[in-house]
Amino acid sequence: MRVMLYDPNQVFSASIRPLLNRRGDTAIEAKTLKALATSDENIDCCLVALEAVSRNRVLADCRRPVFLITDREDGSVLRKAVSVSACGIANTHILARDLLHAIDRGLADPPYYDPQLLEAALQPAPLLGPQDAHELAHHLTPREDDVLRRIVRGEPTSQMAIQMGVSVSTVRSHVQNVLGKLGVNSRLAAIAFALNYGLETTLREQHPQLS
Repeated sequence: MRVMLYDPNQVFSASIRPLLNRRGDTAIEAKTLKALATSDENIDCCLVALEAVSRNRVLADCRRPVFLITDREDGSVLRKAVSVSACGIANTHILARDLLHAIDRGLADPPYYDPQLLEAALQPAPLLGPQDAHELAHHLTPREDDVLRRIVRGEPTSQMAIQMGVSVSTVRSHVQNVLGKLGVNSRLAAIAFALNYGLETTLREQHPQLS
């Protein structure tokens, strides 16, 4: 695998580069964020320090999977990951080898969100037990299941409307229904809820025709 790193403040690159090299991957340093997004090199994945990201559009337009690394522990950083359609985000508190595993998961079955960041995104709402969380999910209609999975994938409202063949206002109505049934007040919280309790996998099993 060929990986491009953008980490101007050395948040993670010094620890992960030797691991990438050891397993036969090639790590390439990007000089600027724009260069990372527009490079013609054959790259499989871009690893980017979230703290160095100031312009969402640059990464949102990137032609390659982007995995964000951060040393922040608040759940709001998931909003940045969703806004740039990142294949995942992880915190530097995990071991370097676990970070490598998280990146592989994000590439194989995106998105991957750090469990501690997911839990932080759910606060201050009380955490439910798994059975209670899945009971809430059972109240979603198949269409709302589809909307929830699209929310988790970071699809904007306009894209959902096109893909689902409905109006933007209809999508917004479905989104509000999903938030209400899950007892959350934002798309970010819905993402955290779904992934924290494994709902996205459960919904895919219940309605494979919507995958």
